[in-house]
Amino acid sequence: MTRYSLLLMLLVLGNMACDTLVNTIPESELPKTTSQLTLFSFISPQDTLIRVKVSQTRPLFGEVLTGSNLMIINGDTIYTGDALPKASVQISDGKTSAALTYVPQEELFAISTKQFPILAGKTYTLTVAEGNRRAEASCTIPENAVTIQKYTLDTLVVSNFGLRDSTLSLSFTWQDPGQQTNYYRVKAYELVEFSIVGFDDKNQSITESRQVGKFYFSWTGIANRTVLQSDGQLDGTVFLSPQGRKKLEVAQTFGFLNGSPITPKKPPVSFGISLLLLNTDAPYYLFHKSVQDARQDNPFSEPSLVYSNVTNGLGVFAGFNQSTLWIPSREK
Repeated sequence: MTRYSLLLMLLVLGNMACDTLVNTIPESELPKTTSQLTLFSFISPQDTLIRVKVSQTRPLFGEVLTGSNLMIINGDTIYTGDALPKASVQISDGKTSAALTYVPQEELFAISTKQFPILAGKTYTLTVAEGNRRAEASCTIPENAVTIQKYTLDTLVVSNFGLRDSTLSLSFTWQDPGQQTNYYRVKAYELVEFSIVGFDDKNQSITESRQVGKFYFSWTGIANRTVLQSDGQLDGTVFLSPQGRKKLEVAQTFGFLNGSPITPKKPPVSFGISLLLLNTDAPYYLFHKSVQDARQDNPFSEPSLVYSNVTNGLGVFAGFNQSTLWIPSREK
């Protein structure tokens, strides 16, 4: 028997073995799973809108929340599954309640805090119903917004693959109030006006429009100094944020025309930098910490489950009290 004949025989036997294995599992013995409602919402007295992302899991042998099926949007983490525009979403403070309206453009439910205010120290319950399914979660807004004390902001020149980029470097401190359990989340963004360049085919001309956007810092944490911190064993001490960095915004190239790059006539203009310190409840901290841990897992190990405080569903409903420090730009 030649080597090629032996290889062919092994392949045939292997395929037969696979077919036999699959055929020996009757469909009736496969796990019976149903889709679960998921809800994600982070509320604060400082926000102007209450936003709730409602979706559902895909029941392929029971999908669970892991770090891989979550997305960071505006600094927060949500599940981006199937939107459920016909769901019923209500928020209550125990005395009054309000229904949220579906916003098709954002695929979420929302209500203005002018219609339903969020107050420090209060407990809120979010209820989502869709068909025969009903999910519920509660959270309590921390009493105090903790003030940012000092900050350090520098401009660094960083070499990257032979190119030199200007980078903003940022850190800040705050005083833990003590005598209570506190959880913290740090954020920062630069508010920038920039150009969007397009090409008008009809008039064969270049168009330029201006927009304003938030460009968030990324953070490099070490030991206990990360974007998520708690005052366990550090009660009443001064906290320091991790190192935040972001590139200075520069004019982008929007393709080429007749061999020449298309660039905006106006450069980006920075209005300033906003430092955000969130004094969060436990569900906010535990959820984001579990997402952070899941994404650091060994790729060869089982995926970690993500924290959820939702009854009869998955996701998180959490609250925070936020302080802000605005650093105006020297350009303005």
